[in-house]
Amino acid sequence: MTLRVLITHERFPPDFAGGGEYIALRTAAGLMARGHAVQVLTTGDPAITEYQGVPTSRLPVSRYAFNLKAGPIAAAARAADIVHTFNYHAAIPSLIAARRVGKPVVCEVLALFGDAWRSMRGPIAGRVFQAWEKFMVTRRYDRAMFLSEPSRQAALRLGAPAAGSLVLSPGIDHAKLLPPDRARPLVLFAGRMDVRKGIHHVFAVARALPDIPFAAVGWSEELDHLRATAPGNLEIVESHDSARYLPLLARAQVFLFPSYSETYGVVIAEAMASGCAVVSSVDTIDFAGQFVAAGDEAAMIAAVHRLWHDKAAAQAAGAENRRRAEAFTWDVHLDHLLSIYDDVLHGRPSPQPWQTPENGP
Repeated sequence: MTLRVLITHERFPPDFAGGGEYIALRTAAGLMARGHAVQVLTTGDPAITEYQGVPTSRLPVSRYAFNLKAGPIAAAARAADIVHTFNYHAAIPSLIAARRVGKPVVCEVLALFGDAWRSMRGPIAGRVFQAWEKFMVTRRYDRAMFLSEPSRQAALRLGAPAAGSLVLSPGIDHAKLLPPDRARPLVLFAGRMDVRKGIHHVFAVARALPDIPFAAVGWSEELDHLRATAPGNLEIVESHDSARYLPLLARAQVFLFPSYSETYGVVIAEAMASGCAVVSSVDTIDFAGQFVAAGDEAAMIAAVHRLWHDKAAAQAAGAENRRRAEAFTWDVHLDHLLSIYDDVLHGRPSPQPWQTPENGP
């Protein structure tokens, strides 16, 4: 059966804000590859009507103003069998639009920051964003899909309905990864360079281990400041795509990711598939290396020091991570997504618990 799927997301490539655009793109492209009809409704330049073969309709508004666009979403939803939306700023207007035209709607929760909002936005604005997050995640979608079991549990604690709350972990593109090249090894951080991701801890670990080369690759509004204050053994590399990230990942002996809040952590999965030993405070993926408590710089320093100087231990952790990462595929993701669509469209209840194999039952 060919499905007509309307995908709504606050941004879509080539526009970029974080990592959610990548998951929305892979979902759309994967559905089309399996013969389904997809239309993406997002924000941005209306002159851009497709990206990598995915048809897009773009409203010339900010992502925040997308919350007020239930009308255009409803107009597009009339031709769809199902609406697949993502948080944050597409979820509520898509829910309103889908209910208005009598279409089922599933929401994929890409981020759930909780208390981390206060460190990101300050004590006052942070509480406002927390309240909005709680409102968004506790609405009654036909299905709410979370990237990991810890994220689902966090949503349940906020009051999300248990019925219909599922785990649907993303895949990674194994084919794009480069073969490991550890001739010039380093310790790597990747992602947004901000407080929530723990970039200040990366700086501290690098300062404490001056004989070990570090690199941080990603993006920030404060790149000039970061470069000016980074220790000499830490290279700051700006990147919004894979061109500069993947060669550094291939060199990484240790992947350091001291984030305070993640719903999944795609970069951890990619580091695992690249054969890195992982040091991280993220508990959404079962990696080999060293788990450290968020903010525990002493533990981070000790773990990186051990895995850098004990190359046999790092290689063993990397080999185990490659084995575990074999389960992280987009084919598995799409199989489960289409099963969810089928259950929703046929009015079947949601199985509980419902998780992808890499997270276990």
